[in-house]
Amino acid sequence: MEDERKELYLQKFERENPVEGLFGKATKITGNSIVELLKKEGLTYDEAYASLQYAYNKIKYESNFLQLK
Repeated sequence: MEDERKELYLQKFERENPVEGLFGKATKITGNSIVELLKKEGLTYDEAYASLQYAYNKIKYESNFLQLK
């Protein structure tokens, strides 16, 4: 059940966001920091999305070499 809730969360952003309860406080803090950095850089929506996709791909690639919790 918990895995299903996490999977649903990863597919859809909701106004009342349960990320902290599902993945922990650090996840929410880190996500907010990333959004603030994207705003500070003045990226367009498409550029910000591309940056996040690049980061996701890089994390996925490096997961073979990094120890991620």
